[in-house]
Amino acid sequence: MEITKTAAKAAMELSATLEKIDEAQVQALVDAVMSAQRIYFAGAGRSLLALRCVAMRFMHVNFEVYIVGDTTTPAFTDKDLLIVGSGSGETAGMINVASKAKKLGGKVALITIREQSTLASLADLTVRIPAYTDKVEDPAMVKPILPGGTMFEQSMLVLGDTMILELGKRQGVSTETYFVRHANLE
Repeated sequence: MEITKTAAKAAMELSATLEKIDEAQVQALVDAVMSAQRIYFAGAGRSLLALRCVAMRFMHVNFEVYIVGDTTTPAFTDKDLLIVGSGSGETAGMINVASKAKKLGGKVALITIREQSTLASLADLTVRIPAYTDKVEDPAMVKPILPGGTMFEQSMLVLGDTMILELGKRQGVSTETYFVRHANLE
């Protein structure tokens, strides 16, 4: 196997997945981010790792962001937005977090593969990434080169990084100034 050729094919599969995402759903998420006081991110496993990267970029364009479960995360309020990443939409821990956020009066956004799921029923808005995952049986989905839920996780990361271009514009922050808020104690 030629690793670089395989990587290029995987990138083409990623591109094809991203092109199938509903733009209206993404714009609704952008609007929800803009109207929230603070943005909280929650996920499990690799989905959480991808969302940590997205949260960092949101911070770079002047949003107040937190990762659910971190020790410095403040109380969630009715003015806040919780963004949950769950390919299956059935991650038990995320169902608990989303349920609590709803009880507290805040908004919940879900990024998922499955629009018909427990988390989707809790969410105020959903962004569907039509990606393959080993966790969900769907005969319409073709298994990509990359294993497991990689296509979902990477699509979520690329989508989040791309949303930053619009969010930065709305915040009046150009990409050239992101580095001002970049970590400097490393």
